Amino acid sequence: MHIIAATLSLWVVLYQQDIPPESEQSLAHSGGTVVARLPEIGALVVAADANFASRAAADPDVAYIVQDLEVQMIPDARAVTAAPMPEDAVIGRAVDPMYRLQWDKQRINASMHGSYAVQRGHPEVLVAVLDTGAEATHPDIAPNLATSLSRSFYPVQDDPHGVADPKAWDDRNGHGTWCLSAVAAPINGTGISGVAPRVSTVALKVLGDNGVGSFVSLAQALLYSARRFDIVSMSLIGYLRRGDPNHEGLRELVQRAVTRARESGVTVFAALGNAAFDINDPDFLAMYMPIPAELDGVIGVSATNYFDEKASYSNYGFDITDIAAPGGDLGVVPESGFEGDGALLGAWAPDSSTNPGAMYAWLQGTSMACPNAAGVAALIVSQYGDFSPYRMRGPHLAPKIVENYLRQSAFPLNDERYYGAGLVDALGAVTIERMERTAAPPSGR
Repeated sequence: MHIIAATLSLWVVLYQQDIPPESEQSLAHSGGTVVARLPEIGALVVAADANFASRAAADPDVAYIVQDLEVQMIPDARAVTAAPMPEDAVIGRAVDPMYRLQWDKQRINASMHGSYAVQRGHPEVLVAVLDTGAEATHPDIAPNLATSLSRSFYPVQDDPHGVADPKAWDDRNGHGTWCLSAVAAPINGTGISGVAPRVSTVALKVLGDNGVGSFVSLAQALLYSARRFDIVSMSLIGYLRRGDPNHEGLRELVQRAVTRARESGVTVFAALGNAAFDINDPDFLAMYMPIPAELDGVIGVSATNYFDEKASYSNYGFDITDIAAPGGDLGVVPESGFEGDGALLGAWAPDSSTNPGAMYAWLQGTSMACPNAAGVAALIVSQYGDFSPYRMRGPHLAPKIVENYLRQSAFPLNDERYYGAGLVDALGAVTIERMERTAAPPSGR
């Protein structure tokens, strides 16, 4: 493993096409040491001093030379509230004891009378959650977590397969564990239930314990996901400045990685962010690029509240909002004393610095909406994908088909800026081939 001196920075060298054979020698002459290779997208990551870019810029094969950035990609976790395990949380129940508190799953028809009665997910379906890692021993994470495939890519690694040691991708924040549980917490008589409780999940750590992440780490994890997994869920966002050459290069880096994953058969989701921005606003568009949500090939997910309205914090906009899912909204509840006060319940990492010892927590955000939508996509792959023994290794259903089923089965809401095709519907998604949609709302409402 390379040790980066404190005086050096990480630079990304993006070539016009493939990496030329003599590139590493050329970069060395410019004072750079290659510390990571991303040949699938024509990129090298180099440790070098502040003057490296000016020395290396003369190479005509180079499209961008940019400095990697680390930015806050998820909200500060101090806003969460711990949720204790109920005293009656006894193993062996037909329905998980905390499911009654999961109004979000009920709202999208992930229920015993909804999608659970038709399709709970196929164990061969793999959903990668790019986040703060996983609490691998949690009872609502461990049964479906593919530990042999889980990896850490933060900090940036010189191994394209990441770090396999569970200590490296252990979640000491809680956010990643929450998102994994939203997708696939098993129906096992304890705790909560996920949207797709029988699919397999993979924890890919791309954020530090404080929620800060690197764009190179994000690209590495996306490339690792290509040809391996069915779904990628990214409950994170980084704002880059439009028109800044360094930021435009980082956007191109992540775009190439997303394109590679998508072309390899991976369906990619990302949260739209929690700043209540109208992303179509000319002033916003002129200044900022929300990454990865705005990238081609990414399904952008907005958040709704208890009443199927846009959550107060959710970013939105035409073209970038593809689908909506429950994300919660504090204080927007049907009655006083409503448990969680409008937030959503999920698993938590007991060794986190916030709410230490808590096994579950209430959160709100597009971060919560994204894995809810990704879970519905996992059900679609489970229901309609190819699981024959003659199938080549890799994803089971083309992303275009997944996205079409997701859009067609969504319950339409009244403003595409806020909701895209509408609110995800787990039951509708797994029955769309044999049931004609009606104008009536899903029964979970």
